[in-house]
Amino acid sequence: MILRRRELKAARRMTGKERRWINPSRGLLKVLERQMDLVVSRFLYPRMQGIWNPYSRQLARRFSVGEISVSPGGWPRGLPALKVLLISDIHAGIFLTPEVLSEIVRSLMELRPDLVAVAGDVVTGRAGDLDGLLMCLAPLSRAPLGGWYCFGNHDYFGGDADDIRERLDRIGITTLRNESVVLTHGNGGFVLGGIDDRLLGTPSWDQLLSEDGPPHLLLAHHPDFFYEAEAHSIPLTLSGHTHGGQIRLPNGRPLVRQSKFCLDEGAYAHDASLLIVSRGLGSVGLPWRYGADPEAVLIEVTPPA
Repeated sequence: MILRRRELKAARRMTGKERRWINPSRGLLKVLERQMDLVVSRFLYPRMQGIWNPYSRQLARRFSVGEISVSPGGWPRGLPALKVLLISDIHAGIFLTPEVLSEIVRSLMELRPDLVAVAGDVVTGRAGDLDGLLMCLAPLSRAPLGGWYCFGNHDYFGGDADDIRERLDRIGITTLRNESVVLTHGNGGFVLGGIDDRLLGTPSWDQLLSEDGPPHLLLAHHPDFFYEAEAHSIPLTLSGHTHGGQIRLPNGRPLVRQSKFCLDEGAYAHDASLLIVSRGLGSVGLPWRYGADPEAVLIEVTPPA
């Protein structure tokens, strides 16, 4: 597979005051939408597993890699450049075929990332969605600094998040749930952390920060963690969740909005901290994307000059 590649725009400077008129995470309509999503993802789609994979053809045609170089303030000085592959919202299950997913993962690993960050929602509705697809993800663990995961909201739909963690551990991908780890890179090191899902998990900054202090690199499925991460002096946060809107008019705003703070896709900056939001790989609700093609993001991180 020949990957389409594109340059992401430079980080958009945010004031911290940007807000959606309606909080997309609250309200009666949002609660109803979430419950409908849960019921369909957990109980309906598994009955159609293996007989209906409508999204994979579009995924194979439209998947691309966004590329960006960043130098976050507070990044450890003296570290060599770090190549991070950000993948989010795989949504294993009814919409994906092993053949397409395997080919995409193989092509991504040919980019030779130092570290792979999977920012939540590896399944659509339950751990069983990984049946037949789990080994397709195994190459992600072969990056020199490993493959790492944080939980997203869909990972809690089936009530079996611990089973997801065990399955990923089996293929060498480690889940960080309000946890952090010190990784050696070149002659130095940095702290990698992952915080639990904002909507359905139990995120704990106290637990995360007690491990090794503020992470230099944070995995957070929901981008609305960004300003809290900035307040804790975290230089770089990697997120997904939004799907870039999944459906949006050409050059227009997303029709489905998931971020209260208008953090829909791409790179953002506030004070000395940076956020990168991936559109993600998979699809939910509808086996279709328009105006927000699926992607992974290859990030080169260097210390500030």
